[in-house]
Amino acid sequence: MDNTLTKTTLINVATALNNNEKIDAGLVDPFLDHKFEELSSLSRFMLKVSAVISLFFASVLVIFPEVGETLIEWLPGFFLLPERLSKALDYVWGLVGEPVGQQHLMYHVPNIIVYAFGVAGVRQVWKRVHKNNWKDLVAGAQEKLGTAIEDGTGLFRFTPGFSLLFVGEGDHIARSLVADDPAVGLTISSRRQPYTNLWARFAAGEGDEGFVRALGQINAEDAGEYVLFPVRDEHLFLPGPLDFDIAPHRVDVAVRRIREFEKERAWKAKRIIIVGDKEQRSNFVTEGESGRIATDIDEVSLRTIADKYENMTILDPTETTIRSIVEFAGGRRILFRSSDRGVEKYGREFYRRLSLLGYSPTSEEALTIGYDISDLETEHQLLSQAYPAYLPVILSRDIFDGLVKSGLWDDSYIFIPRLVKQELQRLVGQQ
Repeated sequence: MDNTLTKTTLINVATALNNNEKIDAGLVDPFLDHKFEELSSLSRFMLKVSAVISLFFASVLVIFPEVGETLIEWLPGFFLLPERLSKALDYVWGLVGEPVGQQHLMYHVPNIIVYAFGVAGVRQVWKRVHKNNWKDLVAGAQEKLGTAIEDGTGLFRFTPGFSLLFVGEGDHIARSLVADDPAVGLTISSRRQPYTNLWARFAAGEGDEGFVRALGQINAEDAGEYVLFPVRDEHLFLPGPLDFDIAPHRVDVAVRRIREFEKERAWKAKRIIIVGDKEQRSNFVTEGESGRIATDIDEVSLRTIADKYENMTILDPTETTIRSIVEFAGGRRILFRSSDRGVEKYGREFYRRLSLLGYSPTSEEALTIGYDISDLETEHQLLSQAYPAYLPVILSRDIFDGLVKSGLWDDSYIFIPRLVKQELQRLVGQQ
């Protein structure tokens, strides 16, 4: 697709940037990538012509001065410029090069040829005097936009229905989502993520002021949803109690901040999508002299958050994956195969999460699920072909790419990041 911007669009974007106005998100990359051709084909041709003519005059005036003096004697008297005019020309030459310091027109001819006919010398003079031609306007705005992007302070306008993506370090699902559609929404993070220019800087410790500033950089009222990623990519499936990027109670604070922000502006509560594990929790206890006192608010989890606030959707990667496994099983008994350490870490939790979905086998045939602490063990079991009904569940992009190259069909394995991203795309695409 040709993303070349017209002169009018370039000027409009540059003017908006200089006026500190929001610019359309889809124009950011094409505007930054735009480069001006240094010389047109006509200018290059004229440069060659002027170079030949200038060389001739330089030979006459410098190398063979006696020839130049003879020519000057032959030329009519009006070629001797008035003193003021020669000084005026010298002023112009001083703007773009070196003054000539001669009153006779012959000595000024090389500069006249080069700058008037050759390469756009008139434009050079105009630039030096005015500094306001449209190409300079665009170049200055490109530099300003680049600095704002590095600082996380860019001002953007998105198509209504876009997403606000609150991401941590290395959220590959968010990265893949943005790679598929760069204008899907604004990435909000404590530091710039290398995969997008459309981002705003916000760290959890900045509080309400930082949050308001980040959302003020875009047309936040037109957003379709907020998406939070309190997960670690290496622990998408069957994570341990502490295998999260953001603790549940911090997610609770973030959701509360969003809802308070909306209420202050009299906005309708937008949907909040949280990609995280429903079973992870933050626990708080009350201790008295005689021991611990139970209360109704001892546990904070994504479940309790969803119950407390309206218009919430929890995308639990473990639940999504197990639902896919159940679909693959088609009523068969489900067995879990892993290394001894993998079974110890994941086996019991796998069957507990399976039971939460109420799955009951209807066949004596079995489907063996492979998942391990490392995908390398899972890959070994798959390639050994010891189990014909073996379904590996993998997290590693490298292992996934290897399986694809080996010619295996998609129904021969489950790649969790792709599965979760597809479900997230489905949710984001809902109106």
